[in-house]
Amino acid sequence: MPLVTATTLLPVPARRVWPLVRWDGAVGEWYPGAVSMTVDGTEKGALRRLRLYDGSPVVHRLEHVSRVDDAYTYAVIEGPYPVADLLAQIRLRADGEGQAVLHWTATFHPYASHLQEGTEAEAERFVRDLYDAGMARLRTLLHP
Repeated sequence: MPLVTATTLLPVPARRVWPLVRWDGAVGEWYPGAVSMTVDGTEKGALRRLRLYDGSPVVHRLEHVSRVDDAYTYAVIEGPYPVADLLAQIRLRADGEGQAVLHWTATFHPYASHLQEGTEAEAERFVRDLYDAGMARLRTLLHP
């Protein structure tokens, strides 16, 4: 099962980033391709529904919320992605004066019918590109 980890240093305090990345925050403003978002609940089993620019739905189910860290884990239960059983985590931590580090990780299985050759490397590249695009959009929102 592949593991993709994307990390970015953000030039603003974590308290400014968390409202954008938390489960019921403004994820729809920076998630790649999202044009709308609704959230139903904040406890385990809650659903977050995104609509992509092409009309495709993406549905996330909340699996775990950390009571200690600014972190949560979610499963992608519906979406147009070339992966199955994607389990992701978003974790935010302060890094010195006025900076934050965001970690976005995922494990998954390649979904062969979406991939030309069904390779693990293609699925990893897709998830890495998705995460890199999301972090780039987030950095744009946070530009001081």
